[in-house]
Amino acid sequence: MPLKINDNTIAEDLIISEMDNMREKYVETFPEQTRTEQEKRLFEWAKENITERELLRDYALENISIDQEELDKECKKLYDDDVPENVDPVIEKLKVEKLLKNIKADSESVSDKEIRKYYRKNKDEFIIPEYIHVKHIVKHPPSHPLGTDEDPLEAIKEVKRELDKGKDFEEVGNKHSHCGGEGLDLGYFARGKMVPAFEKVAFNLEEGETSDIFQTEFGYHIAKLYNREPERLSPFNQVKEKIKEKLDERKQEEAVEKFVDQLKNKSTIKYLAPENEAESARKGFIFEKPLNFILVKPSGPDCNMACEYCFYLEKDEFFEGKKHRMSEEVLEEMIDQAAQQSPGHLNFGWQGGEPTLMGLDFFKKAVQIQNQYKNVNFGNSIQTNGLLLDEDWADFLRENNFLVGLSIDGKQHVHDHYRKDKAGKGTWQRVKEKAAMLMEKGVQVNSLAVVNDYSVNYPEETYNFLKELGFQYMQFIPIVEQDNQGNKAAPFSASPKKYGEFLNTIFDLWKHDFEDGRPTTSIRLIDAVFHKYVGREAPECFLKKECGIYVVVEHNGDVYSCDFFVEPDWKLGNIKNDNLLEMLNSDKQKKFGEMKLNVPEECKNCKWLQLCRGGCTKDRIKDPRDHNVSHFCESYKMFYEHADHEFKQLAQQFQQQTQGGTHE
Repeated sequence: MPLKINDNTIAEDLIISEMDNMREKYVETFPEQTRTEQEKRLFEWAKENITERELLRDYALENISIDQEELDKECKKLYDDDVPENVDPVIEKLKVEKLLKNIKADSESVSDKEIRKYYRKNKDEFIIPEYIHVKHIVKHPPSHPLGTDEDPLEAIKEVKRELDKGKDFEEVGNKHSHCGGEGLDLGYFARGKMVPAFEKVAFNLEEGETSDIFQTEFGYHIAKLYNREPERLSPFNQVKEKIKEKLDERKQEEAVEKFVDQLKNKSTIKYLAPENEAESARKGFIFEKPLNFILVKPSGPDCNMACEYCFYLEKDEFFEGKKHRMSEEVLEEMIDQAAQQSPGHLNFGWQGGEPTLMGLDFFKKAVQIQNQYKNVNFGNSIQTNGLLLDEDWADFLRENNFLVGLSIDGKQHVHDHYRKDKAGKGTWQRVKEKAAMLMEKGVQVNSLAVVNDYSVNYPEETYNFLKELGFQYMQFIPIVEQDNQGNKAAPFSASPKKYGEFLNTIFDLWKHDFEDGRPTTSIRLIDAVFHKYVGREAPECFLKKECGIYVVVEHNGDVYSCDFFVEPDWKLGNIKNDNLLEMLNSDKQKKFGEMKLNVPEECKNCKWLQLCRGGCTKDRIKDPRDHNVSHFCESYKMFYEHADHEFKQLAQQFQQQTQGGTHE
């Protein structure tokens, strides 16, 4: 499915090429995401990059002028005297560069007040670490290139005896050390420059003190500390220019982003429908939204558990019969339509109720049908309570690259507080055993933890417990539903303040677990917000300007606007009679998506609006007292205030390291 930007059609091959250019750095930054998730995000980022480049190029070609002198100078630089006949690519390059230069030149200048404010709020950036000046004597083992046949431990003991007699450290070192001369003096260094075993000894010495014999991977050492420069804050005047350059660069990038956003608002960015025999009658039909994700409810609202906070069990009233199961006919029609209408990347999310009630054979059939379409890259995820899973299920899920979202709210007292079976018994022990089995079998499994009025009190305990179980990818889902009278939030709903505190704690734990500057755990909300900070569209619908980016297919083929709005008012049609791609782009779905645009005045004046976009539409209506303000508005304000600085730092690091950025 090609991308169309105004009058220009972008072939999918160019999007794939852009993905290839970004893949290495993206995977390195988000190593805990599944391959399917990485490819999905890369596809979106690649489209964003191409769209922004095309818009800037088109504007520059039409509005920026280049004189002959500028052109000749650039050609001379690029080609010396062998200038090609067609210099249009050079003209295009110069015009885009000149446009970006003009935009950045017009950006707001940084004031001294802003520079001082940044210095006060970010002093950690300007700390000069503790430095020590150390010399050492080393005896390498025989296996070392500089080692000898002597016993290194006995040799270093002899050195120690000479030092204990009062002989000069440098004189003894030059005579006996395998790294004598210049190698004797290690100079000044901060923590992290030497191997840990060496630093552990060296940084604990007093000035003038000589250590006992100690061992590292390089052999046996004796170290002497000559001087120590304590940790200190760089004076403002020394870092003022550095801060100014950083803030200038940030404002320039913001100016470019703002300019591109203005171009987007004036442009038509759409997707062309696929051309094939089944869709020949629709040739030329233009769609704004591609079909790249479908949420499927194969067993409807049916479930083998009775969680007290579940919102989907009540959907039973919308469907006939007591037992709801998707037929093979509906399954085939759904996959067939989706495969023909997708942009080449298509993800199915199998949810419920409890989707495993369908039985393993149903999902084997689904994969069998998907495999008939060689031109589509299918991804599958399944959200389950885990109770019906066994080793046969695990083997199937692993072999077919299913991503499993396992519902587990935390430790036993947290999980069993609401998550009970039909008999009213807790399910924690069984779910914990299923998690271990899935991981042992090598299944991609993530944790899905509902944050309710009880679990919201235990963020650190829950995070550490999930990490101990082996979960590296976690999703925390805040819950708010209306009470039985429909005039306030249900008692099990997480309170806004408590959820804000929960998010802040989770963020701190996530950041604390970094290794070598990279996260070791993946938190879905944090990943999604990070997209915003690096100038990308957030993948999660509740952070988008509009929603309605996917459809829900129920067991009987009925199609709805959203998982949280499976109700008559938002029924789009049925796949037996209607077209999935057209339903996704229908007037009713557009109207649904635009509900999110109707944010209250409080949101319009909020400095975090560009990040949160007013939150999920569902969260605005589940607590009527808030007058269309998200129940979790206070939560996200607390979170963004708390994490903003760290996000900006991480975004800057990512953009500096990423090759082929948005505006390069």
